[in-house]
Amino acid sequence: MNDRSRRAQKWVNEEFYKVLDVFGFRSVMFVEWGFRPADVRRTTERIKHPAAVVKQWVRTAEQEQKLAEEAEANGHRESAAEFYYRAALYYGPPCGVLHANTPRKLDLYKRLVHCYTRFTALFDEASVRRVEIPFENGKTIPGILQTVPGATKTPCVLVIPGMDTIKEYMPSPYHNHFRRRGMATLSIDGPGQGESNTRETWVTLDNFERAGKAAIDFIETIPELDAGKVGVYGWSMGSYWGPRIAAYDRRVKALVGAMGNYLQKDTIFKHSKPAYRANYMYMSNIHNEDQFDAMAEQMTLEPIAGKVKCPTLLAMGEFDELCPLEDGERMFELLGGPKELWVYEDESHTFGSRLPDFYPQVADWMRDALAGKFPAGYKKRIDQPAR
Repeated sequence: MNDRSRRAQKWVNEEFYKVLDVFGFRSVMFVEWGFRPADVRRTTERIKHPAAVVKQWVRTAEQEQKLAEEAEANGHRESAAEFYYRAALYYGPPCGVLHANTPRKLDLYKRLVHCYTRFTALFDEASVRRVEIPFENGKTIPGILQTVPGATKTPCVLVIPGMDTIKEYMPSPYHNHFRRRGMATLSIDGPGQGESNTRETWVTLDNFERAGKAAIDFIETIPELDAGKVGVYGWSMGSYWGPRIAAYDRRVKALVGAMGNYLQKDTIFKHSKPAYRANYMYMSNIHNEDQFDAMAEQMTLEPIAGKVKCPTLLAMGEFDELCPLEDGERMFELLGGPKELWVYEDESHTFGSRLPDFYPQVADWMRDALAGKFPAGYKKRIDQPAR
């Protein structure tokens, strides 16, 4: 069955929604990003059909935005900040499933940006702020910079979301594991991602590493950051883009690629749910199936993995449905510097119940790597046992 035919079988998704909690597998991730558990539950319980995703998440986001506006009007700064933050997060899922820059999507993104901007002003604009990073053709890459209050010359972690996630999701300013360990974070919507797509900054085979270079150039302009200690943390498709940045920019001193998409892309684009393929076609502005296949064929880190010389951590589930374990093991062997591989027993792409453990541990690993604790020749695999 070709990809067009697979997408036409809408009844499969519809039946899946009826029988299962389709968002259940993402609930843990949502909560780790700052979504409130009760809000996730009440929203996903209302979703009985794939077409309802946008309506129901917008409904929840609008409720939080109204609470924020009321709290702000009453002078309740802290509550207003938190409600605006939640509203911005909740506008994210509907924006993510709309694979075209329709007036509806552009309006929702405008609301998302408005709510996050109000959040930063009320929370602490000095330590959490939206930034614009100069890029190509007069465009900019939008980012969120979280610095360490009162600290100077701190390391900085460049955070690369996955293909259907956005810079606002991670790390949460209320629970930033990196910042609690003395590291600033710069999260970006690189080419093809989130807000960049609304500006028609599409992803190509080689422009994400240039966006990474632009982000590190930007880091060098911020006095409170130590540009000699830059790490990159990418998850899901960010585990493909992150190593590309590190391979071509020696200023990256530590790298994490989690929830892998390292080598071949047939698994994600030909054998997984059609939405992944449709999303990346939108992100790349390629709408011809054959042209997209030709690009995807070249989307492997195998030719450049050996150029990654900085300490690198790969982390993935034993039964990752988007990236076979053997791809992760092959990628691990190809890396050219100190390296660790974490394999979560019995887990899938998003690590499931192990995610709350992973975030503190990966922040510890990044701090150790930027402190120079992994010598040349270091190589270690850790199989994380099931619980």
